[in-house]
Amino acid sequence: MNKKFIYFDHASTSPLSKDVLDTINYSFKNYWGNVSSTYKFGIDCSTELENIRKKISILFNSEPEDIIFTSGSSESISIVFNAISDSFTPASITISSIEHQATNIVSNKLKKRGWNIKKWPVDNQGILKTNLINEYVNRNIKLVSIIWGQSEIGSLQPIQYIGEKCSNDNILFHIDGTQVISNGIFNWNNLNCDLLSLSAHKFGGPKGVGILFTNKKSRKILLNQDISLTQEYSIRQGTQPLSLISGLHKALENISSRIYFENYKVTFKENKTIYLRNYFLKKIENNKYFEITGSIEYRLPNHISFILLNKNLIPIKAYKVINYMSDHNISISSGSACSSASNKPSKTLESIGFDKLKLFSNIRLSFNEDNTYEELDKFYCLILDCINIF
Repeated sequence: MNKKFIYFDHASTSPLSKDVLDTINYSFKNYWGNVSSTYKFGIDCSTELENIRKKISILFNSEPEDIIFTSGSSESISIVFNAISDSFTPASITISSIEHQATNIVSNKLKKRGWNIKKWPVDNQGILKTNLINEYVNRNIKLVSIIWGQSEIGSLQPIQYIGEKCSNDNILFHIDGTQVISNGIFNWNNLNCDLLSLSAHKFGGPKGVGILFTNKKSRKILLNQDISLTQEYSIRQGTQPLSLISGLHKALENISSRIYFENYKVTFKENKTIYLRNYFLKKIENNKYFEITGSIEYRLPNHISFILLNKNLIPIKAYKVINYMSDHNISISSGSACSSASNKPSKTLESIGFDKLKLFSNIRLSFNEDNTYEELDKFYCLILDCINIF
C-alpha cells in the first residue's frame, strides 16, 4: 500500500495489525481441523475454541456461553429477528428510524409475515425521542432492537435507559454494537440488554466473523428447535472458523480503551481518536461552509460527519468530495459502505430533518489511533479546495 495513503474510513472496515495476522496464520497452521470432529486433533481444536471463548468472556465480564460466534453483525441480527418470528405469533417489534440496512432488511421480511414494525423517531441530533418511550417500549412489544452508535452520523443512543425499561416490561432488547466496539471494551452485565451484535473487521479483526452476545433468557428463544445442532449452543449452524475467531480475540485484546456507564450516560476513556475528532471540530468551528450532522455531545469518539457547502452555500454532493479525496490518496465516505454505493438519498439525514438538497451530501470521517494530526491538516486543506471547486 502507498505509504502516503491516508485512511479515514475505519467505520467501514479496519486493517489487520501484524499481531492479528500472525495469530490467524498460527491458527491456520496449527488448528486447521474441524472442531466438531471426535478424534484427538478435532478435540484439540475444540479445546482451543473454548479457550478463546473463555478469554473473550473474561474481557467482557460475561459467561463463556454468552458468546455465540457468527459471521458478523448482519447474520447476528438476522438470527435474532428470525428467532423472534419463529417463537411468537406476529406482534410488534420496535426499531429506531435510523437503523443500519441489515436491521431494516430483516424487519421488512418480518413485516411481510404479519409483524408490526414500529420505528421510533429521533430528534434533529439523531437521538431517540425518549419522551415517547412508553409508546415504543411496552408490554405489547416482543423485541426492541436499537443501533447504539449510528454509522452515518455517529449519534449514540441511551441504551441503558432503554434497557432498564425493557427489563421492567420483560421485553427482549437487542443492541447493534457494531460501531461502538472499536472505541472500548464494556462490561456485558452493565448494558441492561439481552443481545448484542458486533463484527470483528470493525475493530482490527478479520472479515467474516463476529459475536452475538446473549444471556440465559435470550438463548432459550434463540435455540434452534428444528435441527439437532452441536455448534454454538444449538443457535448457529456451520463449522466454526477457528482461525478467524482467534484473530477476533487478538483484535479485542488490542483495544486499550474502556467504556463506562453512569446515570444512563456512556463515557469513553480518552484516547487519541477523541483528540483527533476534537482537533478537526475545532478547525471547522464557526465555519459557515460546514454543517455538522448528528450529535456533538453524544457521538462516537472516532467519528465526524458534516455537510459541505460550496462558496455559494449550496450543498456539495458527497461523491464529488469522496472522488476528489481519493484522487489525492485519502479515503473517506458518506456513511455505511452498504448504503453509500446505492446512490439513493440518505434516509438517516431525512429522519433527522435535513431538506432534500442535503440528502446526498453527508461526509464521514472515522479514525483509529494510527491516524495523525498531519493527515487531518492535509485533509482540511483539500476540503477547503472543494468549497471553491464545486
